[in-house]
Amino acid sequence: MPWVLGRKAVRYDFDRLVPVVANGTGAVIYARTAAGVRGVEDLLDRPKRLKFGGITATGLDVTTLLAFDLLEMDVEAVFGFEGRGPVNLALQRGEVDIDYQTTSAYGPAVEGLVKDGKAVPLMSLGQVDASGKVVRDPNFPKLPTVVEVYEKLHGKAPEGPKLESYRTLLGLTYTYQKGLWVPKDTPKAASSLLRQSADRLGKDATFQKAAAKVLGGYPLVADADLPQRVRTAYRVDDAVREHVLSLLTDTYHAKID
Repeated sequence: MPWVLGRKAVRYDFDRLVPVVANGTGAVIYARTAAGVRGVEDLLDRPKRLKFGGITATGLDVTTLLAFDLLEMDVEAVFGFEGRGPVNLALQRGEVDIDYQTTSAYGPAVEGLVKDGKAVPLMSLGQVDASGKVVRDPNFPKLPTVVEVYEKLHGKAPEGPKLESYRTLLGLTYTYQKGLWVPKDTPKAASSLLRQSADRLGKDATFQKAAAKVLGGYPLVADADLPQRVRTAYRVDDAVREHVLSLLTDTYHAKID
């Protein structure tokens, strides 16, 4: 995110780095039923804005903020929480109305609330596939993506800078969230050996079994096409960067140095 936002502290350049392995994650947006939310139909045209609890507008929260922006939701955001755990507790106390939790935290933090009827899962953020399309998260196949919810609420497919900004940031912050990179001038034989070793590791049955819980059900990706896919994902258009900056500064009053 510091790189996307063009922050002055950034001294690295992804054009000078080569990815050798990537691993992603996902997230689910949910709301408390006491706020009058039973389904996605209750997200628009509300008598009172839903309150969202965040950590910082310039961190991982930005993808959820872009989801709200794409859906044309009117949300009041409160930042400064120390983590998503405290946000979840605040939702249980009725201090915030809508939240998201990443895949690894969703089970212990949200499923019990859903079972008790205190919360309702609304959508997953989705994943970006090899063709650049937003698709359902394999860990939440029954939940619609943000794009699908837009189509349901507005009767048409989303398009334009809001969609492109959401899709781009989803890829950067979730689908390719974690990565191992080497400098561009690393000998090709060395970087290839790293990637091929990671690819073999990711396909190993013993590793997959051990990593299922730790990696949250998302694969270790290190195939031969990975560098090109990541290079495409990290190609952030000026229009996308400008839209994200405008949303953060104008709507959420974030200060970006």
